[in-house]
Formats: sequence, C-alpha cells, structure tokens
Amino acid sequence: MPGGAARTTALFAGLAVLLTGWALVACGAAAPTLHPVFPERPVAEKPKGKILFVLSAAREQTLADSSKRATGTFLGELYEPYLALTGAGHEVVFATDAGAAPAIDPESLDERYWQDEARRAQARRFIERAPQVRAPLSLKEARAAADSFDGIVVPGGQGVMVDLLDNADLHALLAHFGAKHQPVGLICHAPAVLTRMRQPNPLSGRTVTSVSSLEELYIETFVMGAEAQVRDIGEQLEDHGYEHEAAFPGGAHAQRDCNLVTSQNPFSTDRFSALYLEALADYRRGARCVEDARDGHR
Repeated sequence: MPGGAARTTALFAGLAVLLTGWALVACGAAAPTLHPVFPERPVAEKPKGKILFVLSAAREQTLADSSKRATGTFLGELYEPYLALTGAGHEVVFATDAGAAPAIDPESLDERYWQDEARRAQARRFIERAPQVRAPLSLKEARAAADSFDGIVVPGGQGVMVDLLDNADLHALLAHFGAKHQPVGLICHAPAVLTRMRQPNPLSGRTVTSVSSLEELYIETFVMGAEAQVRDIGEQLEDHGYEHEAAFPGGAHAQRDCNLVTSQNPFSTDRFSALYLEALADYRRGARCVEDARDGHR
C-alpha cells in the first residue's frame, strides 16, 4: 500500500480504537437480498453499451455551523471506475444536474488517495481536458435518453449531498435502472440518495454499504472542520429499510446486491469496479433479480 494511503488507514484505525475502546473484528459480508437468475434457455448476450456516470457540479458546501467549504465529486471515485469500464470495452457518458462541468473536491487531489503521482496527474488531465467531461449531458437529457444506457454509476464526494441528494431526475433514473435489472452503482456518499427516494422503489430493502460513521467523523474532524448538514448515512439507510454494513474505517469494501453495487470509501474503487462489471455481465446475459434463486423466472 502506498505510504499516504497507509497513513490514512492508520489514522482511521487509531480513531476507531480511541472512540470505541474495543477492536473491531471483521465479519462476513451481509447476504444480498436479491440474486441474479438467468433464462432457462441461453439468450444472445447483449452487446456492450453505454454507462451513465452522474457527477456533482456543486462547488460549495454549507456545513452545520454555517461555514462553507469547496466541494464536488471525489476524483478517484470517478476516474478509477471510468478506467475499469472503458478498459472493458464500455462507453461512458457523463451527466450533471444542469449540464455544467463537474466540480472536483479539492480533498480528493491529496496524494494519500492515489496509488501514485502518475495516476493522479493522469486523472487531473482527464477531468480538465476531456470534452465529454467538460460538456456533460444534463440530468433531464439523460433521463429522456435512459433507455440508451445499460447502467448508471454515481461517484461519491460531499458534492453529492448538495446537488444530487434530492434531485428528482436522478431519483427517476435510479428507479428506472433498478426496475430494468440494470446495474446501479453508488459510491461512498452516493448511497445517501437512496434515503431520499420514494419508498418503495425497485432498490428498496437491499443490502448496501456507504461511508461509515467513523469515517464521517474523521472527515468532519480532520478535513472539513465541522459537521456536515447531512450525516450518519448508514443509520439513515437502516431507518429507511436498507440492510447497511460497513467494514473497518479506511479499508476496501464494496457490496453487491444483484444489480445494486455500493462501496464504502475512496480505497474501495477496485472492488467496486470488479463487482459492477460482474453485475453488468450478468445483465448482458439476461439475468433478472429475484429474492431467491428457487423462485425462478418471475
């Protein structure tokens, strides 16, 4: 593990011990609530299609004490899944609320979130120069073209809590992909959007992960300097009927519940990308999401 990431993980670990006074024991991942079931007769695999990435364009966040900070999408949570999906032959299309260029959270540029300086520099060049990023679709345009996409990914970052949390177009897109058994990917803070969607919806009751309460506390204490207006995301997910789990702070953790893939933090992007590609491959082979494989093809 790179030195910066190792230091961050150590800080998370120390904070956990100081706050709880007991060692957190890793346990098995919670069981998914839905399972992919394939047609009895093999069907032609769908060709590789387009994946919609929804990014925050919010450049400022107001904290609970009324102070303000620069915010946006977390760059690594955008770039690493983008590389994984395009590397596997899928096209990625970007969208923001009003079609504005996305904002990048300055914190996400810190070296501790990156494997090496070359990858960080590559990501910065991409976000600054790529035409498809600088001129994204609006969410209304993306919603009108929803049938042209095979899935959706929402990277994390505090910006999500500003312009995407209560966004009706994003809610409609997530429900659309969920109902069609297409992959839905929500990273770090992005699972909070599930708590604002009308219940029930095609994603209700699923097993999920997100930024943990200890990680939120770390961010507020050492990065933001004050509490966020929207916090305790894991508890909120549980209050809305989701099965929430979180791994040790700063560790890599992602959760797949059939076509819904969620991840915990910036160190989980590799695991998230692998699970999302699995869900995408299952969808292309005709999988449907059901409560139990014995239920068959309902």
